[in-house]
Formats: sequence, C-alpha cells, structure tokens
Amino acid sequence: MVALTGLVTLATVGATVPATAITPASTTTAHAATKHIGPSLSVNAISTSSSKISGTATKGSKVTVKATKNAKKNLTSGTASKTTGKFSIKLSKKLKKDANVYVYATNPKTKAYFYRIIRVQAASTKAATTKKTTTKKTTTTKKATTKKATTSTKKSTASFSVKTPTGTWKSNTANKYSQKMVFSQKSGFNQYLYKNGKKVKTLVSYAKYSVDAKTPTFWKISYTPKGSKASKTLYLRFTSAKKFKIVNSKNKVVAVKAGVAPAAKWTFTK
Repeated sequence: MVALTGLVTLATVGATVPATAITPASTTTAHAATKHIGPSLSVNAISTSSSKISGTATKGSKVTVKATKNAKKNLTSGTASKTTGKFSIKLSKKLKKDANVYVYATNPKTKAYFYRIIRVQAASTKAATTKKTTTKKTTTTKKATTKKATTSTKKSTASFSVKTPTGTWKSNTANKYSQKMVFSQKSGFNQYLYKNGKKVKTLVSYAKYSVDAKTPTFWKISYTPKGSKASKTLYLRFTSAKKFKIVNSKNKVVAVKAGVAPAAKWTFTK
C-alpha cells in the first residue's frame, strides 16, 4: 500500500474487487455500519460470457446487482440461501468488458447493507486460424500449394484470483522496521509499525476503506482514518493470492515512508 493506508468497498472485478459495509443512512462506502453490522458478501469473478452472478453472502440476505451505485433499477436480484448463504442469480443480458457492476447484500430486517464493485473481465478465448497460400512456378505448368497453420493461442490471465483483502498482512523488514496491515469488515483498516519486532506506532486505526480493482491484480484503495475527514489512497499490486507490493498510480514499485520508518519498498504476505 502506498503511504500505507487502507481498503474496502471491496469490489473486485472480474477480478473481484473489494468490500464495504454501510447502513442506508451512510454516505461513505465503508466496511462497518454505524448502527448495524452489514452482511458479509463474496462474489465470484464475472466475465463478458457470464450468464449469472454467484457467490456467498450472509444467510437469507437479499442480493441485488446494479449498473451504478444506488441505481434505482436492478440488473438482477435474488436471495442468498438460508442454509448455506450461497446465491446464483441469472443475468438478462451479457455484460460489457471493463464495466463495473455493484453487487449488494442487504439484511432484510435491519436494512443494513454491504456491497462490492466487480469489474467485468474479457472471456478467455482461443484463436486458431488456417491460411492457404499458392505459389506458381514460371518454368513449369504445375502449381504448388502449401498450407500454413497458426498455432492456437490463449489469452494470458493471472493464474490466481483475489476477491478481498480481509485478513492480516505482514511486511518485509527494511532498516529494522516492519509493518502489519489488518483489513476487517468489523474494525475496518488498521496499520501498525514495528522496529526490531516491537510495536512502535499505530499508523492507521479503524479506517473506513473502499477498493477499486483497476485490473484483477492492480488495486486502488481509498480510506478515511477514524476521526478524519480527509481520504487517503493506497495502490497494491498482487503477485499471488497471498502477496502484494506497494506501488504508485502507474503500477510501479516505489519506496514509501511508513511513519518514522525511512522510505522503503514494501512487500506484504498473508
């Protein structure tokens, strides 16, 4: 994370983007509701060939899908299983590549809700073509025909999928300093600084956060620390489902300061 801050509205996008729990009266896309705990929600990747949207939410939650945040009309809707929490709802039409869809899980009793922004990925395709070429010899009347076939290629995609940053992430050690980031739907985003293994400072506490998946592996995290009105930004590049690097807005690894620790390049593992 840049400047090391926090995350959550979770959206993920076809890559799944990240998560946010809020109440109807809330005006921010945060993880924790002010009066009620928002439902949990996990959404499977969505592509341009998807005919349904599936995932898991709090048992019995109402699940709605919208083209924009708080849109009056739904693209589709359904209810999570009361026994398993799983849901699978049909789409009336295919979605466009790189479009964002907003998937909401709402508690039918408290009306508290939580949503994720999912970016639609291109469906994986195979391309195979065969080309015929004919050459003519000038010394004879015979024609020689050859066939040239191109090998089928598969569009390269990440071999892993990240749906949510929820959990505890620990950094590498740089100049005797290390960090720990914790993302929680209940307590928001928290960030701590350590020196020689001992905690020296809390950098971020109880921050509301939202996630915008620029690509399945490149995320922008916006967060607002508790008691602050200013929002901060953090960029992550996932190299595996359990590892990310702090990068800048151009997805380049950069040295970033963390509290009193000197600027360093940080890598976090789960």
